[in-house]
Amino acid sequence: GAADRGLAWDPGAGVTLRRAVGTFEPAGLGLAGLGLAALGWAGHLLVPGAVHRTHTASQPGYASARAGDDTLRVRLAANHASDRRGRAALGSIVVGYLSPRGLPPRQGTFIVTDTGLVFHSVDGRYQTILPVVGPVRHSAQGQWRASAVSLAYVDAAAGRQSYLFRVDGGVFETDAPGALMDLAAHPRWLDSLWSREWTVERPLADAGDSRAVQARVDAVMRGPYADSLYTIFGRPTRPAGVVGTRGRAVGRLGEYVATRDSLALDPAGMTSVDQERHTLAHELAHRWQARSGAQLALLWHGVPSIRDPRRYGYRDIGEHQAEAAAFAMHFLLASTEARDAAAEAQTLDHYELLVPGTRTLARYFAMQPVFEGHPLRRMLTTEQSE
Repeated sequence: GAADRGLAWDPGAGVTLRRAVGTFEPAGLGLAGLGLAALGWAGHLLVPGAVHRTHTASQPGYASARAGDDTLRVRLAANHASDRRGRAALGSIVVGYLSPRGLPPRQGTFIVTDTGLVFHSVDGRYQTILPVVGPVRHSAQGQWRASAVSLAYVDAAAGRQSYLFRVDGGVFETDAPGALMDLAAHPRWLDSLWSREWTVERPLADAGDSRAVQARVDAVMRGPYADSLYTIFGRPTRPAGVVGTRGRAVGRLGEYVATRDSLALDPAGMTSVDQERHTLAHELAHRWQARSGAQLALLWHGVPSIRDPRRYGYRDIGEHQAEAAAFAMHFLLASTEARDAAAEAQTLDHYELLVPGTRTLARYFAMQPVFEGHPLRRMLTTEQSE
């Protein structure tokens, strides 16, 4: 009942919804105001061509992006104009959204320095330093350095030009690229900067300690963030396990096994709590997907494909839907104390740019009882479907 649900805010661990421990089933329909009235019957319809994909161990689970896939390592031809400007780029500030390791975007700023790209999130909870150029390498042809910043593509779908850059371990999106355009051209002065090796991040658990790995899985499944996810996606009936040898060999961070209604995680392959939570949300979304195929198919009508070929879910509608669901939950849980609806609507646009369908599922999830007191509920559920 309403008495056992509420919003909880933990600045150190992020926002969670809490509900009394029990068995949860996926959220039902609640679609008033979404402009999707036909979904009132979704639970009783069999839609021709609808996606009813079941996520099993034989299908790919949530996978980590390999370093070679996550950042363009090809040096571009020198741009003489940027060479003339030279080190003027150093000290520049570029405002935008960073999506590290395929995770939801964080609003913040990059400061270009001679030792790296220094990122600070607007909320002050996240900062990192990414390389501005690759380390010095030697080959038979001589000395060379890889590019650490490259322009992936420019998107104008939202009515403005958004520039998406690949940076080490992620993507940075901005409408005012400034100095990043110079860095993407790999001007010659970059090669004179101090050389630093690519950062190797520490995993959440030691792969050689099976007890510690399983304990980590058990802890996240019992945590308040998981409880928040269960209110929408439901709780698996069997205990969670660890991704097997084959899955780990291909970089899977998680798997949902529909035939057993259980999931597996690989904490030893994860490097942050954010990555752990996102993987959990993604795999639980597959559970909801398997049980809500008809309404999901109707919700998904007209959603464009993921544009970035290196984004998880590219050309795979099942994985795309799970990513959108995980992004949508992240947005809702991260905005439980939002005061500026217009600013949050803009933020949601950036989620949508990376993973189309996020907005649609955020609207749908916001209609569920657990989000009844959410500050953005009215804005989300009274918007007209696009």
